[in-house]
Amino acid sequence: VMQQIERNNTTLKAYDQQRQASRAGNHTGINMENPEVEFGRMWGTNTKAEGYKYDVGVTQTFDFPTAYHHKKKLAKGQDEISDLTYLEQRSEILNEARTICIELIYQQNMYRELSDRKVVADQLFKASQKRFDSGDVDVLERNKAKINLINAEKALQLCEVEIETLKAELARINGGLAVNWIGVTYPKTDLPISFEDWYARIEANNPSIRLASQQIETSKRQEQLTKSLNLPKISAGYRKAYEAGGHFSGFVVGMSIPLWGGKNTVKQRKAETIAMTVLYEDTRLQFRNELKNEYEKASRLAKLLTDYEDVLKASDNHALLLKAFELGQLSLVSYLQELSIYYDTMDSYLSAEKDYYLSLSGLMRWDAGFQN
Repeated sequence: VMQQIERNNTTLKAYDQQRQASRAGNHTGINMENPEVEFGRMWGTNTKAEGYKYDVGVTQTFDFPTAYHHKKKLAKGQDEISDLTYLEQRSEILNEARTICIELIYQQNMYRELSDRKVVADQLFKASQKRFDSGDVDVLERNKAKINLINAEKALQLCEVEIETLKAELARINGGLAVNWIGVTYPKTDLPISFEDWYARIEANNPSIRLASQQIETSKRQEQLTKSLNLPKISAGYRKAYEAGGHFSGFVVGMSIPLWGGKNTVKQRKAETIAMTVLYEDTRLQFRNELKNEYEKASRLAKLLTDYEDVLKASDNHALLLKAFELGQLSLVSYLQELSIYYDTMDSYLSAEKDYYLSLSGLMRWDAGFQN
């Protein structure tokens, strides 16, 4: 399902195009400036002078040589930032898709459970009608069984609506195409035994952390480039002048004097690098704390699921309860109370199961071994 969505999601396609545009833009302006061509036509105040003076020149300006090296390195670092930004966006979209899938699986599990409950409610109503016809129960008990059947039917219908809504959401995130949803179940992935060992292995897979780290490196490279750009610029060219009686030609050189234009620029870049370093450490800390909390939540839910499974196995006695009711050994109220206890426990189990897989998905989205 994740492969379908990654292939068809239109937002992800737009992000990919944006990434490619950013990469192309990163490599603009890293070469030398364009050469400058000049032409001048001058005349003097001496009316006795004949003709005019013509001046033609070609000049090329160069940054300090180290600037070109830093520009290329900076462009590569910005390419990495564009790629990591895309991976961050991809992770968010696929995580949204996984959440919808888990909700859909939960609703389908509920649908199967509610379908069974409708069958049981129907059997109960038929048994109540039979006992009513024989005068064994009054009309109030028969009506309670009827209401129980109606409630079971309505719950099943509401579940169907929820399933269709989630499928529509899944189609939306799949680029408007229906997802091939056959035999989809919860992911068969176990919770890591040791959080610390697992975290040490997957921390580098978080694009947000990698992005923050790369931004520090890029800021340092920008700082070095700014220093180079604040060094004198050199210009060199060729000039030729025509005037009455002959012409003159030769080479010209020039140099910019960096007095005011670059003031405080290096200081600003250094401050930005420091800020990004603090942001990087904060990102790492927040990421670890969030995963630690998610891991502990998943661990508690895993234990709770085991407890629920044991209880449900011991209390699954629908057939015995119905038989006792049919034989008049159990009142309708007592029967419904027993069913209600079992149903409430089953509802809690299915809800806890969904929450467990949501927590597990939140953890394993960072694990390269987890199938997206």
